Amino acid sequence: MDWRDEYNRKLMTAEEAAKLVQSGDVVAVGGSTDQPQALQQAIFARRDELRGVKVVQSFPVTDPGWLYPGAPESFEVIIIGFVGPLGRPVVAARQAEFVPNTWVTSAKALERSPEKDFDVFLMTLSPPNQHGFCSLGPMLWIKRSWMRRAKTIIAEVDRNIRWIYGNTTVHVSEVDHFVEHTSEAMSDTAVAVAVKDLEPEKQQRIKLYTSMLLPTTRTTVFKLFSVLDVATIDTLAEKIGLKLSEADEKVVKAIAGHLSLLINSGDCFQIGYGARSNFLYQFGAFEGKEDLGYHGEMAARGVATMIREGQITGRHKTLMPGKAVLSAAEGLLPEELEFVVENPQVEFYDTTWVTRPEVIAQNDNMVSIQNGISVDLTGQINAETIFGGQLVYGPGGEPESQLGAILSKGGRSIIMLPSSAVGGTVSTIVSQFEPGIVVTIPRCYADYIVTEYGIASLMGKSLRQRAEALIAIAHPDFRAKLRKEAQKLFYQ
Repeated sequence: MDWRDEYNRKLMTAEEAAKLVQSGDVVAVGGSTDQPQALQQAIFARRDELRGVKVVQSFPVTDPGWLYPGAPESFEVIIIGFVGPLGRPVVAARQAEFVPNTWVTSAKALERSPEKDFDVFLMTLSPPNQHGFCSLGPMLWIKRSWMRRAKTIIAEVDRNIRWIYGNTTVHVSEVDHFVEHTSEAMSDTAVAVAVKDLEPEKQQRIKLYTSMLLPTTRTTVFKLFSVLDVATIDTLAEKIGLKLSEADEKVVKAIAGHLSLLINSGDCFQIGYGARSNFLYQFGAFEGKEDLGYHGEMAARGVATMIREGQITGRHKTLMPGKAVLSAAEGLLPEELEFVVENPQVEFYDTTWVTRPEVIAQNDNMVSIQNGISVDLTGQINAETIFGGQLVYGPGGEPESQLGAILSKGGRSIIMLPSSAVGGTVSTIVSQFEPGIVVTIPRCYADYIVTEYGIASLMGKSLRQRAEALIAIAHPDFRAKLRKEAQKLFYQ
Protein backbone atom coordinates (compact mmCIF):
# COMPACT_ATOMS: atom_id res chain seq x y z
CA MET A 1 0.00 0.00 0.00
CA ASP A 2 1.29 3.46 -0.88
CA TRP A 3 1.99 5.49 2.26
CA ARG A 4 -0.41 8.22 1.08
CA ASP A 5 -3.29 5.77 0.99
CA GLU A 6 -2.34 4.45 4.40
CA TYR A 7 -2.15 7.98 5.83
CA ASN A 8 -5.57 8.92 4.45
CA ARG A 9 -7.05 5.67 5.80
CA LYS A 10 -5.72 6.48 9.27
CA LEU A 11 -6.76 10.14 9.19
CA MET A 12 -9.64 11.17 11.48
CA THR A 13 -10.94 14.13 13.45
CA ALA A 14 -9.86 14.86 17.01
CA GLU A 15 -13.35 13.96 18.21
CA GLU A 16 -13.20 10.59 16.46
CA ALA A 17 -9.75 9.90 17.91
CA ALA A 18 -10.93 10.84 21.40
CA LYS A 19 -13.57 8.10 21.23
CA LEU A 20 -10.75 5.53 21.11
CA VAL A 21 -10.03 6.31 24.76
CA GLN A 22 -12.03 4.12 27.14
CA SER A 23 -12.66 4.31 30.88
CA GLY A 24 -9.74 2.83 32.81
CA ASP A 25 -7.23 3.45 30.01
CA VAL A 26 -3.70 4.76 30.55
CA VAL A 27 -3.14 7.72 28.21
CA ALA A 28 0.39 9.11 27.88
CA VAL A 29 1.21 12.55 26.47
CA GLY A 30 4.58 13.17 24.81
CA GLY A 31 6.61 16.28 24.12
CA SER A 32 6.76 19.58 25.97
CA THR A 33 5.89 22.90 24.32
CA ASP A 34 4.66 20.87 21.34
CA GLN A 35 2.21 18.70 23.28
CA PRO A 36 -0.90 17.90 21.19
CA GLN A 37 -3.67 20.42 21.79
CA ALA A 38 -6.72 19.30 19.82
CA LEU A 39 -6.40 15.68 20.96
CA GLN A 40 -6.14 16.55 24.66
CA GLN A 41 -9.06 18.97 24.44
CA ALA A 42 -11.23 16.42 22.65
CA ILE A 43 -10.48 13.76 25.27
CA PHE A 44 -11.21 16.14 28.15
CA ALA A 45 -14.49 17.10 26.45
CA ARG A 46 -15.59 13.48 27.09
CA ARG A 47 -15.08 13.82 30.86
CA ASP A 48 -18.74 13.09 31.59
CA GLU A 49 -18.47 9.80 29.67
CA LEU A 50 -15.11 8.61 31.00
CA ARG A 51 -14.10 7.30 34.41
CA GLY A 52 -10.70 6.35 35.83
CA VAL A 53 -8.52 7.39 32.89
CA LYS A 54 -4.90 7.76 33.95
CA VAL A 55 -3.05 10.58 32.17
CA VAL A 56 0.75 10.12 32.29
CA GLN A 57 2.97 13.10 31.46
CA SER A 58 6.40 14.52 32.13
CA PHE A 59 6.65 18.30 32.44
CA PRO A 60 3.08 19.32 31.47
CA VAL A 61 3.00 22.64 29.60
CA THR A 62 -0.53 22.49 28.21
CA ASP A 63 -3.73 21.76 30.09
CA PRO A 64 -7.10 20.89 28.53
CA GLY A 65 -8.71 20.96 31.97
CA TRP A 66 -7.59 17.86 33.86
CA LEU A 67 -5.10 19.98 35.84
CA TYR A 68 -7.25 23.06 36.35
CA PRO A 69 -9.98 22.76 37.54
CA GLY A 70 -9.56 19.01 37.22
CA ALA A 71 -12.03 16.16 36.87
CA PRO A 72 -10.82 13.60 39.44
CA GLU A 73 -13.51 10.99 38.76
CA SER A 74 -12.67 11.04 35.06
CA PHE A 75 -8.91 11.67 34.97
CA GLU A 76 -6.08 10.82 37.35
CA VAL A 77 -2.95 12.78 36.43
CA ILE A 78 0.49 11.24 36.96
CA ILE A 79 3.58 13.41 36.37
CA ILE A 80 6.95 11.72 35.93
CA GLY A 81 10.38 13.25 36.45
CA PHE A 82 9.75 16.99 36.37
CA VAL A 83 6.69 18.98 37.43
CA GLY A 84 7.45 22.43 36.01
CA PRO A 85 5.44 25.60 36.74
CA LEU A 86 2.12 24.21 35.48
CA GLY A 87 2.29 20.93 37.38
CA ARG A 88 3.75 22.33 40.61
CA PRO A 89 0.57 23.64 42.28
CA VAL A 90 -1.43 20.59 41.18
CA VAL A 91 1.00 18.22 42.89
CA ALA A 92 1.10 20.49 45.96
CA ALA A 93 -2.71 20.37 46.14
CA ARG A 94 -2.61 16.56 45.84
CA GLN A 95 -4.60 16.76 42.60
CA ALA A 96 -1.85 14.91 40.73
CA GLU A 97 0.64 12.18 41.63
CA PHE A 98 4.37 12.74 41.13
CA VAL A 99 6.82 9.95 40.30
CA PRO A 100 10.30 11.16 41.39
CA ASN A 101 12.32 9.21 38.85
CA THR A 102 14.88 10.62 36.46
CA TRP A 103 14.54 10.35 32.68
CA VAL A 104 16.75 7.26 32.65
CA THR A 105 15.12 5.49 35.61
CA SER A 106 11.60 6.39 34.48
CA ALA A 107 11.71 3.45 32.07
CA LYS A 108 12.43 1.07 34.96
CA ALA A 109 9.79 2.81 37.07
CA LEU A 110 7.16 2.32 34.39
CA GLU A 111 8.06 -1.34 33.99
CA ARG A 112 7.17 -1.91 37.65
CA SER A 113 4.07 0.28 37.77
CA PRO A 114 0.40 -0.41 36.92
CA GLU A 115 0.82 2.16 34.13
CA LYS A 116 3.64 0.24 32.45
CA ASP A 117 1.74 -0.23 29.18
CA PHE A 118 0.11 2.82 27.65
CA ASP A 119 -3.25 2.10 26.07
CA VAL A 120 -2.94 5.32 24.07
CA PHE A 121 0.05 7.56 23.37
CA LEU A 122 -0.53 11.11 22.12
CA MET A 123 2.16 13.18 20.41
CA THR A 124 2.73 15.69 17.63
CA LEU A 125 4.46 15.05 14.32
CA SER A 126 5.32 17.05 11.24
CA PRO A 127 3.43 16.28 8.04
CA PRO A 128 4.99 13.35 6.15
CA ASN A 129 7.63 14.03 3.52
CA GLN A 130 7.65 12.53 0.04
CA HIS A 131 8.84 9.20 1.46
CA GLY A 132 6.14 8.95 4.13
CA PHE A 133 8.34 9.90 7.08
CA CYS A 134 7.34 12.44 9.72
CA SER A 135 9.60 14.33 12.13
CA LEU A 136 9.21 14.11 15.90
CA GLY A 137 10.47 17.67 16.05
CA PRO A 138 13.02 19.54 18.19
CA MET A 139 11.10 18.92 21.45
CA LEU A 140 11.87 15.20 21.29
CA TRP A 141 12.43 14.44 24.98
CA ILE A 142 10.98 10.92 25.61
CA LYS A 143 8.66 10.61 22.61
CA ARG A 144 10.67 7.82 21.03
CA SER A 145 10.92 5.60 24.11
CA TRP A 146 7.28 6.16 25.10
CA MET A 147 6.08 5.24 21.63
CA ARG A 148 7.42 1.74 22.20
CA ARG A 149 5.22 1.30 25.28
CA ALA A 150 1.92 2.14 23.56
CA LYS A 151 -0.77 -0.18 22.23
CA THR A 152 -2.25 2.66 20.17
CA ILE A 153 -0.37 5.70 18.86
CA ILE A 154 -2.33 8.81 17.86
CA ALA A 155 -0.35 11.63 16.29
CA GLU A 156 -1.47 15.21 15.88
CA VAL A 157 0.03 16.43 12.60
CA ASP A 158 1.18 20.02 13.05
CA ARG A 159 2.71 22.04 10.21
CA ASN A 160 4.74 24.00 12.78
CA ILE A 161 6.79 20.93 13.77
CA ARG A 162 10.26 21.38 12.31
CA TRP A 163 12.61 18.77 10.89
CA ILE A 164 15.82 18.00 12.75
CA TYR A 165 18.56 15.40 12.49
CA GLY A 166 19.11 12.39 14.74
CA ASN A 167 16.80 9.53 15.73
CA THR A 168 13.78 11.69 15.01
CA THR A 169 11.74 10.26 12.15
CA VAL A 170 8.61 8.12 12.25
CA HIS A 171 7.07 6.43 9.22
CA VAL A 172 3.34 6.64 8.57
CA SER A 173 3.16 2.86 9.06
CA GLU A 174 4.34 3.20 12.70
CA VAL A 175 1.36 5.35 13.74
CA ASP A 176 -2.17 4.02 14.21
CA HIS A 177 -4.17 7.22 13.73
CA PHE A 178 -3.56 10.78 12.56
CA VAL A 179 -5.35 14.02 13.41
CA GLU A 180 -4.45 17.16 11.50
CA HIS A 181 -4.25 20.25 13.69
CA THR A 182 -1.73 23.09 13.39
CA SER A 183 -1.18 25.04 16.59
CA GLU A 184 -1.35 28.79 16.56
CA ALA A 185 2.10 30.34 16.02
CA MET A 186 2.31 34.02 16.86
CA SER A 187 4.84 35.98 14.82
CA ASP A 188 6.60 39.17 15.94
CA THR A 189 4.36 41.09 13.54
CA ALA A 190 1.23 39.54 15.03
CA VAL A 191 2.38 40.50 18.53
CA ALA A 192 3.05 44.08 17.41
CA VAL A 193 -0.44 44.36 15.92
CA ALA A 194 -2.05 42.85 19.02
CA VAL A 195 -0.42 45.35 21.41
CA LYS A 196 -0.72 48.52 19.31
CA ASP A 197 -3.47 49.99 21.49
CA LEU A 198 -1.73 49.32 24.82
CA GLU A 199 0.32 51.88 26.73
CA PRO A 200 3.83 52.32 25.21
CA GLU A 201 5.75 50.83 28.16
CA LYS A 202 3.55 47.74 28.22
CA GLN A 203 3.89 47.38 24.44
CA GLN A 204 7.67 47.48 24.76
CA ARG A 205 7.75 44.84 27.51
CA ILE A 206 5.42 42.42 25.74
CA LYS A 207 7.22 42.72 22.41
CA LEU A 208 10.60 42.22 24.08
CA TYR A 209 9.67 39.19 26.16
CA THR A 210 7.59 37.41 23.52
CA SER A 211 10.44 37.83 21.01
CA MET A 212 12.47 35.47 23.23
CA LEU A 213 9.81 32.75 23.07
CA LEU A 214 9.30 30.20 20.34
CA PRO A 215 6.32 31.16 18.15
CA THR A 216 4.19 28.22 19.31
CA THR A 217 4.47 29.25 22.98
CA ARG A 218 3.89 32.96 22.47
CA THR A 219 0.10 32.78 22.28
CA THR A 220 -0.30 31.37 25.79
CA VAL A 221 2.23 33.75 27.37
CA PHE A 222 0.88 36.73 25.42
CA LYS A 223 -2.59 36.15 26.85
CA LEU A 224 -1.12 36.30 30.35
CA PHE A 225 0.97 39.40 29.65
CA SER A 226 -1.92 41.27 28.04
CA VAL A 227 -4.00 41.34 31.26
CA LEU A 228 -1.13 42.22 33.64
CA ASP A 229 0.42 45.54 34.59
CA VAL A 230 4.04 46.32 33.68
CA ALA A 231 5.49 45.40 37.09
CA THR A 232 3.69 42.04 37.14
CA ILE A 233 4.78 41.34 33.56
CA ASP A 234 8.40 41.83 34.67
CA THR A 235 7.87 39.50 37.63
CA LEU A 236 6.38 36.79 35.42
CA ALA A 237 9.22 37.22 32.91
CA GLU A 238 11.70 36.58 35.73
CA LYS A 239 9.86 33.44 36.81
CA ILE A 240 9.94 31.92 33.33
CA GLY A 241 13.57 32.86 32.69
CA LEU A 242 13.16 35.72 30.22
CA LYS A 243 14.90 38.25 32.43
CA LEU A 244 16.79 38.55 35.68
CA SER A 245 16.17 40.96 38.51
CA GLU A 246 18.91 43.51 39.13
CA ALA A 247 20.11 41.53 42.14
CA ASP A 248 20.07 38.20 40.27
CA GLU A 249 21.93 39.75 37.36
CA LYS A 250 24.84 40.70 39.62
CA VAL A 251 24.86 37.22 41.12
CA VAL A 252 24.81 35.39 37.78
CA LYS A 253 27.51 37.62 36.32
CA ALA A 254 29.75 36.75 39.27
CA ILE A 255 28.91 33.04 39.00
CA ALA A 256 29.67 33.10 35.26
CA GLY A 257 33.08 34.62 36.00
CA HIS A 258 33.96 31.90 38.51
CA LEU A 259 32.53 29.15 36.35
CA SER A 260 34.68 30.18 33.38
CA LEU A 261 37.74 29.18 35.41
CA LEU A 262 36.50 25.57 35.41
CA ILE A 263 36.00 25.34 31.62
CA ASN A 264 38.82 24.71 29.19
CA SER A 265 39.01 24.87 25.43
CA GLY A 266 38.20 21.46 23.98
CA ASP A 267 35.81 20.52 26.79
CA CYS A 268 32.41 18.99 26.11
CA PHE A 269 29.67 20.51 28.27
CA GLN A 270 25.96 20.66 29.02
CA ILE A 271 23.75 23.19 30.78
CA GLY A 272 20.76 22.06 32.82
CA TYR A 273 17.32 23.62 33.16
CA GLY A 274 17.15 26.92 35.05
CA ALA A 275 16.41 30.62 34.66
CA ARG A 276 19.87 31.65 35.89
CA SER A 277 21.88 29.17 33.82
CA ASN A 278 20.11 30.51 30.73
CA PHE A 279 22.26 33.66 31.05
CA LEU A 280 25.71 32.06 31.39
CA TYR A 281 26.60 32.59 27.73
CA GLN A 282 25.42 36.18 27.80
CA PHE A 283 27.57 36.93 30.86
CA GLY A 284 30.76 35.46 29.42
CA ALA A 285 31.10 32.05 31.06
CA PHE A 286 32.49 30.60 27.81
CA GLU A 287 34.35 33.62 26.52
CA GLY A 288 37.74 32.73 25.07
CA LYS A 289 37.05 28.98 25.05
CA GLU A 290 37.54 27.25 21.69
CA ASP A 291 36.54 23.98 20.07
CA LEU A 292 33.96 23.11 22.71
CA GLY A 293 31.54 20.20 22.40
CA TYR A 294 27.94 19.83 23.55
CA HIS A 295 26.03 16.80 24.89
CA GLY A 296 22.94 17.50 26.98
CA GLU A 297 19.23 16.91 27.38
CA MET A 298 18.41 20.53 26.50
CA ALA A 299 20.13 23.64 25.20
CA ALA A 300 20.34 26.86 27.17
CA ARG A 301 20.22 30.22 25.43
CA GLY A 302 23.40 30.84 23.45
CA VAL A 303 24.35 27.23 22.68
CA ALA A 304 23.18 27.38 19.06
CA THR A 305 24.88 30.76 18.68
CA MET A 306 28.15 29.19 19.83
CA ILE A 307 27.73 26.46 17.19
CA ARG A 308 26.97 28.99 14.47
CA GLU A 309 29.96 31.14 15.39
CA GLY A 310 32.34 28.15 15.52
CA GLN A 311 32.95 28.17 19.27
CA ILE A 312 31.24 24.78 19.61
CA THR A 313 32.75 22.50 16.98
CA GLY A 314 32.76 19.11 18.68
CA ARG A 315 36.21 18.58 17.20
CA HIS A 316 37.56 17.01 20.40
CA LYS A 317 34.47 15.02 21.34
CA THR A 318 35.18 11.34 21.88
CA LEU A 319 31.51 10.39 21.41
CA MET A 320 29.97 11.54 18.13
CA PRO A 321 32.73 14.03 17.25
CA GLY A 322 31.57 17.04 15.27
CA LYS A 323 27.99 16.68 16.49
CA ALA A 324 26.13 18.63 19.17
CA VAL A 325 23.78 16.15 20.84
CA LEU A 326 20.44 17.19 22.38
CA SER A 327 17.06 15.81 23.41
CA ALA A 328 15.19 19.09 23.09
CA ALA A 329 15.64 22.66 21.93
CA GLU A 330 14.13 24.08 25.13
CA GLY A 331 15.89 27.28 26.12
CA LEU A 332 16.91 28.37 22.63
CA LEU A 333 15.88 31.72 21.23
CA PRO A 334 13.68 31.63 18.09
CA GLU A 335 16.57 32.55 15.79
CA GLU A 336 18.67 29.80 17.41
CA LEU A 337 15.96 27.24 16.76
CA GLU A 338 15.98 28.26 13.09
CA PHE A 339 19.70 27.51 13.05
CA VAL A 340 19.37 23.95 14.41
CA VAL A 341 16.47 23.02 12.11
CA GLU A 342 17.69 20.64 9.38
CA ASN A 343 21.27 21.27 10.49
CA PRO A 344 23.44 18.12 10.45
CA GLN A 345 25.75 19.66 13.07
CA VAL A 346 22.99 19.14 15.67
CA GLU A 347 21.41 15.75 16.34
CA PHE A 348 18.51 14.90 18.65
CA TYR A 349 18.04 11.64 20.56
CA ASP A 350 15.65 10.38 23.23
CA THR A 351 16.60 11.75 26.63
CA THR A 352 16.58 8.25 28.14
CA TRP A 353 19.73 7.66 26.04
CA VAL A 354 21.28 11.14 26.11
CA THR A 355 21.34 11.29 29.91
CA ARG A 356 22.58 7.78 30.60
CA PRO A 357 25.75 8.15 32.73
CA GLU A 358 27.64 5.54 30.72
CA VAL A 359 26.81 7.45 27.52
CA ILE A 360 27.76 10.85 28.94
CA ALA A 361 31.02 9.45 30.32
CA GLN A 362 32.14 8.45 26.83
CA ASN A 363 32.86 12.14 26.26
CA ASP A 364 36.30 12.95 27.67
CA ASN A 365 36.53 16.24 29.60
CA MET A 366 32.77 16.34 30.06
CA VAL A 367 31.55 19.31 32.13
CA SER A 368 28.04 19.23 33.60
CA ILE A 369 26.68 22.64 34.62
CA GLN A 370 23.47 22.46 36.62
CA ASN A 371 21.40 24.44 39.09
CA GLY A 372 20.94 23.79 42.77
CA ILE A 373 18.50 25.19 45.30
CA SER A 374 20.48 24.44 48.45
CA VAL A 375 23.57 22.52 49.62
CA ASP A 376 24.36 21.27 53.12
CA LEU A 377 27.81 21.36 54.66
CA THR A 378 28.51 17.73 53.78
CA GLY A 379 27.88 18.37 50.08
CA GLN A 380 24.35 17.00 49.72
CA ILE A 381 22.64 18.86 46.89
CA ASN A 382 18.95 19.72 46.71
CA ALA A 383 17.67 20.77 43.29
CA GLU A 384 13.97 20.02 43.76
CA THR A 385 12.35 21.36 46.92
CA ILE A 386 11.95 24.44 49.11
CA PHE A 387 10.48 25.23 52.53
CA GLY A 388 10.21 21.82 54.12
CA GLY A 389 9.65 19.75 51.02
CA GLN A 390 7.50 21.84 48.68
CA LEU A 391 8.22 20.40 45.22
CA VAL A 392 9.23 22.94 42.59
CA TYR A 393 11.09 20.91 39.96
CA GLY A 394 12.02 17.21 40.02
CA PRO A 395 15.19 15.26 39.27
CA GLY A 396 14.83 15.31 35.47
CA GLY A 397 18.24 14.37 34.10
CA GLU A 398 20.32 16.12 36.75
CA PRO A 399 21.57 13.15 38.82
CA GLU A 400 22.71 11.17 35.78
CA SER A 401 24.33 14.22 34.17
CA GLN A 402 26.24 14.84 37.39
CA LEU A 403 27.42 11.24 37.61
CA GLY A 404 28.21 10.93 33.90
CA ALA A 405 30.49 13.96 33.98
CA ILE A 406 32.28 12.68 37.09
CA LEU A 407 32.89 9.32 35.40
CA SER A 408 34.22 11.03 32.29
CA LYS A 409 38.00 11.07 31.80
CA GLY A 410 38.94 14.60 32.87
CA GLY A 411 35.29 15.40 33.59
CA ARG A 412 33.84 17.86 36.11
CA SER A 413 30.40 18.45 37.59
CA ILE A 414 29.39 21.95 38.60
CA ILE A 415 26.38 23.00 40.66
CA MET A 416 25.64 26.73 40.53
CA LEU A 417 23.39 28.58 42.96
CA PRO A 418 23.11 32.03 44.53
CA SER A 419 24.43 32.19 48.08
CA SER A 420 21.10 33.45 49.44
CA ALA A 421 17.42 33.42 48.61
CA VAL A 422 14.16 35.18 49.53
CA GLY A 423 15.67 38.64 49.20
CA GLY A 424 18.87 37.72 51.03
CA THR A 425 17.10 36.49 54.17
CA VAL A 426 17.87 32.78 53.74
CA SER A 427 21.21 31.06 53.14
CA THR A 428 21.27 28.44 50.39
CA ILE A 429 24.27 26.81 52.08
CA VAL A 430 22.95 25.23 55.26
CA SER A 431 24.43 23.15 58.04
CA GLN A 432 21.79 20.43 57.67
CA PHE A 433 18.69 20.06 55.54
CA GLU A 434 15.39 20.57 57.29
CA PRO A 435 12.87 17.69 57.20
CA GLY A 436 11.24 17.27 53.81
CA ILE A 437 14.08 18.69 51.72
CA VAL A 438 15.03 16.24 48.99
CA VAL A 439 18.61 15.17 48.27
CA THR A 440 18.80 15.19 44.48
CA ILE A 441 22.53 14.43 44.38
CA PRO A 442 24.17 12.59 47.31
CA ARG A 443 27.33 13.99 48.83
CA CYS A 444 29.50 11.21 47.39
CA TYR A 445 28.91 12.69 43.91
CA ALA A 446 29.40 16.34 44.89
CA ASP A 447 32.19 17.96 42.88
CA TYR A 448 32.26 21.74 42.38
CA ILE A 449 29.79 24.18 43.98
CA VAL A 450 29.82 27.74 42.63
CA THR A 451 28.15 30.81 44.13
CA GLU A 452 28.78 34.50 43.44
CA TYR A 453 31.47 34.33 46.15
CA GLY A 454 33.62 31.67 44.57
CA ILE A 455 34.22 27.98 43.96
CA ALA A 456 34.13 25.14 46.49
CA SER A 457 35.88 21.96 45.36
CA LEU A 458 34.40 19.05 47.34
CA MET A 459 35.52 15.88 45.59
CA GLY A 460 37.96 13.96 47.80
CA LYS A 461 37.56 16.33 50.75
CA SER A 462 36.74 15.28 54.32
CA LEU A 463 33.55 16.51 55.98
CA ARG A 464 35.47 19.23 57.80
CA GLN A 465 37.22 20.34 54.64
CA ARG A 466 33.93 20.42 52.75
CA ALA A 467 32.31 22.52 55.43
CA GLU A 468 35.20 25.01 55.36
CA ALA A 469 35.12 25.24 51.56
CA LEU A 470 31.37 25.79 51.47
CA ILE A 471 31.38 28.38 54.26
CA ALA A 472 34.00 30.32 52.27
CA ILE A 473 31.54 30.76 49.37
CA ALA A 474 28.45 31.31 51.54
CA HIS A 475 26.90 34.75 51.85
CA PRO A 476 28.93 36.79 54.38
CA ASP A 477 25.82 37.42 56.49
CA PHE A 478 25.53 33.71 57.28
CA ARG A 479 29.16 32.61 57.61
CA ALA A 480 29.50 33.15 61.35
CA LYS A 481 26.41 31.10 62.09
CA LEU A 482 27.54 28.35 59.70
CA ARG A 483 30.95 28.21 61.40
CA LYS A 484 29.30 27.69 64.79
CA GLU A 485 27.10 24.95 63.42
CA ALA A 486 30.08 23.33 61.67
CA GLN A 487 31.95 23.29 64.99
CA LYS A 488 29.12 21.32 66.59
CA LEU A 489 28.81 18.90 63.70
CA PHE A 490 32.43 18.20 62.79
CA TYR A 491 34.74 19.39 65.56
CA GLN A 492 33.17 18.59 68.93
